[in-house]
Amino acid sequence: MPTHWAIDLGTSNTTICEDRSGRPHVVNLPDLAKIEPVTQTPVMPTCVCVMDSGGDDVLIGQQAVTYNWDGRAAGFVRGFKRYLGTESGRTMARVGGRSFTAQDAASLFLREVIRTLEAHFGDEVTNVTVATPSGFYETYRAELQSIVRRLQRRGWWARMWARLRGKPAGIAFRTLDEPVAAALGYGVDVGRPTTLVAFDFGGGSMEAAVVRTHGARTVETGQAEVLAKQAVELGGDDIDRWILERFVPRALHDWPEWEVALRWEAERVKLLASAGSEGNFTFRNESFGTLDYEVLRDILAANGLYERMRELLDALLAELRTRHGMPAADIDDVILEGGSTLLPEVRNVVGDVLGRDKVREWLPFEAVARGACIFAGGAHVEDFIYHDYALRVLPDDGRDAEYELLIPGGTRFPTVDDFVTRYYAPGFDGQQHINLFICEVGRVAGRPVDWTERPGGSRYFVPRSAGERAFCLCLNEADPALPLSPPGRGTAPRLRVTYSVDENRWLCVTLHDLHRKTDLKVRHPVVRLR
Repeated sequence: MPTHWAIDLGTSNTTICEDRSGRPHVVNLPDLAKIEPVTQTPVMPTCVCVMDSGGDDVLIGQQAVTYNWDGRAAGFVRGFKRYLGTESGRTMARVGGRSFTAQDAASLFLREVIRTLEAHFGDEVTNVTVATPSGFYETYRAELQSIVRRLQRRGWWARMWARLRGKPAGIAFRTLDEPVAAALGYGVDVGRPTTLVAFDFGGGSMEAAVVRTHGARTVETGQAEVLAKQAVELGGDDIDRWILERFVPRALHDWPEWEVALRWEAERVKLLASAGSEGNFTFRNESFGTLDYEVLRDILAANGLYERMRELLDALLAELRTRHGMPAADIDDVILEGGSTLLPEVRNVVGDVLGRDKVREWLPFEAVARGACIFAGGAHVEDFIYHDYALRVLPDDGRDAEYELLIPGGTRFPTVDDFVTRYYAPGFDGQQHINLFICEVGRVAGRPVDWTERPGGSRYFVPRSAGERAFCLCLNEADPALPLSPPGRGTAPRLRVTYSVDENRWLCVTLHDLHRKTDLKVRHPVVRLR
């Protein structure tokens, strides 16, 4: 069985996935990639540095970024993806009297990626799937097809020898729409008609598209119908500039030899703050201040990011209603793509407009590549829950909230009816209501939450900062409290609650009043898990 390789060719970063191990796995090429600090995903900067006029000596990824540390390398190219479908002949660099176009840069980048994969894994790359933006023209796919064909680099004897060994004589190449790939990567079953919103917030732009999959046809072709789309030229690069404006005197911005280093430092502290940590902005051994989650959130709010997001999403929904007569309630799932979706409150704003229960788990760097690999292998979707889900508990002594684990990430569904059973006593005599606040607990700084086991076998998590608390999202705060009649008294358990997950990802509860010996709710759906 041939290995399927999938490439998410991003404007800023590229992610590669393979299925040599039997299931999709993100590839780490240490010399070319960097580890994204929030999700710990290996990502490769989408850039090329051409060292000679023949294009034979080329650096890509992190090597190219390091070589261009001062921003003065004449052959350094980034951002070529946005021109590949519309201006593939656009000149991006000049080296030794020769011009290198966007098409040239993409070809050199993919050439080096494939060469590195073959050297790293000791096997030929014969099957490649590349995810492509839905809104791009068909010429983008055609350009990629043409580039891959030119990368065959096989003479007559090589093709014949490959056939004698029973191997393909070239690279089998396929494409699929990025929203479809992301949906597969997030666990959405595109084998049935589905309407989803893909919110893509990367380094250069913010885009949102409503996409409808068409069951078996989508599984076969990897394409979906775009119902509505909105975009603004606002991305992570703008956030870096806002951080510079906040911390660094304007006079320093005007020194070309310092521009690249300043932007790198702004990006570094931005990623740390987004992960709930603190970043000390340092340049030339001088500290300019500390950026944490709350300060970064204030910077984003002051520069109108959240307002721009709401305007974009409102315009998307208006277009959907006008063109197709479709209300927001008909949207099944919302998927997040791009590193800038990790910024403070971005996910909450999307959820507030489109519905928090519809927003899928956070895999901004790997969902597209992982989904493309699933598509290449036959589009089998694994049904399991990605994030941890917990009950928010308020201690009696007034301390901050704790989170008691109910449904751990990796749980396959549907589960048995009594997957988890908990007993709850009244918090005080005369208590007339009780709340069951269910929270989604994401990865903190890219790592799974370290749950602490307590007597009785339950596990808890206590956030240590506002940044960590931001990764604990309550999904049903608006639900009415459950009445206790008669009011609770004493310290003995009053309610027995069993938790389960049904075939549609809904977390269901069955509540039994131990005092009255009766069921208050039976398999009652509370929140939809992702």
